[in-house]
Parts: sequence; structure tokens; C-alpha cells
Amino acid sequence: MLRALAAVALLLGCRGGDHRDEPAPASTVPKLPRSRDGVEELRELDHTIARYRAAGDPHLADALLARAAITGRLDDYVDALADTERRVAAAPDDRTAWRARALALARVHRFAAARDALAHVDAGDAGELAATLDDATGRTTPYFERAAQRVPPDPRAITRWAASLAAAGRVEEARALIPKAAAAIHDNPATLVAWLLFQWGRIHEQEGALATARDFYAEAHRRLPGYLEATVHLAQTMRATGGDPTALVATALADNRHPELLALAGQVAAARTEWERYIAALPEAFADHAARFYLGPGADPARALALARLDRANRDVATSRALVVEAALAAGDAAAACDIAPLVANGTRPQQFLAWRAYTACNRRREADALAAQLGIR
Repeated sequence: MLRALAAVALLLGCRGGDHRDEPAPASTVPKLPRSRDGVEELRELDHTIARYRAAGDPHLADALLARAAITGRLDDYVDALADTERRVAAAPDDRTAWRARALALARVHRFAAARDALAHVDAGDAGELAATLDDATGRTTPYFERAAQRVPPDPRAITRWAASLAAAGRVEEARALIPKAAAAIHDNPATLVAWLLFQWGRIHEQEGALATARDFYAEAHRRLPGYLEATVHLAQTMRATGGDPTALVATALADNRHPELLALAGQVAAARTEWERYIAALPEAFADHAARFYLGPGADPARALALARLDRANRDVATSRALVVEAALAAGDAAAACDIAPLVANGTRPQQFLAWRAYTACNRRREADALAAQLGIR
């Protein structure tokens, strides 16, 4: 998503004359530069895609992926894959086409195929994407930490490293990087600022500070109202902190009938139909999100477990293992949960709690008691 949202800024430009006055952000959110009108920015991206499509422009896939990063719409992912497949078939020696192909494959979690495509790209142009693939599949990479230390500081790189730290359970270190990233912002695209705000909100959410996370999501949504992930997380944290997201979700659904929004609106049957459409088209990309739907309003733990296992088979990382444990417990398969529990027992606190639940369910008292003492729950 970082590369895709950065691409929006490049496609649309940073136009100083398009600044607008911004109301003061929530007190927990750093004071940031004013940004362009997010609605207009997304409208310009729509026009750019239409123009590229009509002209057969080689940058069409980049633009489609940029919009997909904002709206989450399935058709943009599918069209980007098809466009890059055509390009490499027509010009098999075009390294730029192969790089676009690798990016499209990475974005839909076809990681092995993305690595194969990246082998056709010059090493100097493959570094960040290669590191992204390593990070996504659980391989250790120093790339993002080094990028975060470059001078002049890059808020994208700092935030990317902060997100990696938070995912590894090092949330305090991640939170400490937010002021540094905020101070480094000099560009004004709404897409960029909203992405940064969303990522900072995720760090606070992973720490359990839901009210603070909600403030960040609210500001990200205000800057870029069409930003699906910010809207979804804002609605969820509103509910968790006593708010009512009904109007927020209804407004978002008017423009985007994404399954996440349908589920939040209580339209469970429609959300189930849409999730199955997404999975049928791009199973690796959406198995984890769909599994969480079936663990929640979709109320089908067996389906959730099958999707969680599909996700883990594609990327055997801590989050996918934890999802299998959670789904196995929901499906009443304590043995399956216990099989994987040792792989998450040394992870983040929520992952350790899942391991404790698994050990308790299959009566492995020694391991359960050791984790209970570590977590301070007994």
C-alpha cells in the first residue's frame, strides 16, 4: 500500500495552490501540514485511470493499484494483473513491465510469482519491493530500518519501519517514531498524509489505546474520505469506545459496497456474497480478511479455519499462525490450535493470549500455567 499511495502523489502532483484550510486535528494527533482535498484527489485519479486506459499507457497498472490501495475494490486488482500480464507477454525483455508485474503480484499476495517476476528487474530497481516480499513472508530484512535512518528523513520510510516494529510487538519503540515521521512531512497529497495517519493509528490500536487510535483514524478519514481501511478502523474503534458509526458507514457504502462496509452495516448476507466473490478471484489476497469476517458476523468458524489455513500456506508468519489458532478455537478444534500454539507463544501479547487459550483448551496445563504467569492473568 505504501508504494501505491506514494504513486498517487506522483500521478497527481503536489500542487501548492490546492491547499485548503484544515480544522485543528484531535489533540492526540500531531499537527500536520494542510493537505489537498482528498475527494478531488481521488476524482483526479479516476480521470487519470480512464485516460491511461484509453491511451494504453504503460502506467495504467500503477494507477489501478494506487486506487485499489484506497478503495479496496476487487476490479482494480484484477485489471492491474491483467494489464501487467499483457505487457510482459508483449515485451518479455522490458524490465519496467516486469517490475510492474512483480508489484501487481505482490499486492495480491502471490509472493512466489512476484519473486519470479522480480528476477527480470535490475537489482538497483528491485530493492524495496524485494524487501517488501521478504517482510510479508517472514524473512528478516534490514532494508526498512536502514531506510528509516536516511538523511534527510523520509516520513514514509520511518512509518514503514515503525509498522514493522509494532507488528513484532515492539509497540513502544514504534510509537516513539511517530513524532519523527510527522516532523519530516513536507508534501501535501491527501493520500500520503492519510496513509501516514492510518499507520500511526494502527500502532496505537495494537497497543490497546483505542480512543487514541480512533482520533488518528478520524483524521485520516477526514483527509481522504474514500480511504477504506481508515473508514473501517474508524467505525470499529468508534463502536469499541461507545460511539455510533452508523452514519459514517452508510455514507461510505453509498460510494463503495465493499464487503467490510457491508458487514459493518449489518448486511451480512450481502457481505458473505461479496467476500466469496473476492476469494474466488484472488484467494491469497483476501483469505485473511474473509476469515475474520467468518469469525465475526459471518458466523462460520469452519469456513474461517479453511481460509486461515490457506493464508498460512501462502505466508507462514506470526499473524497467519495466530489466525489459524483463533479460527481453530472458534471451530472447536482444540488439537489443531494446540499444534500451532508453540509457534505464537513467544509473539506479541495478544498472540501469547491465543496460545494460552489453545493450551487451556487441549489441557496442556504446564504450558498454559507458564503463559498465564507471564501474562499476569492468574
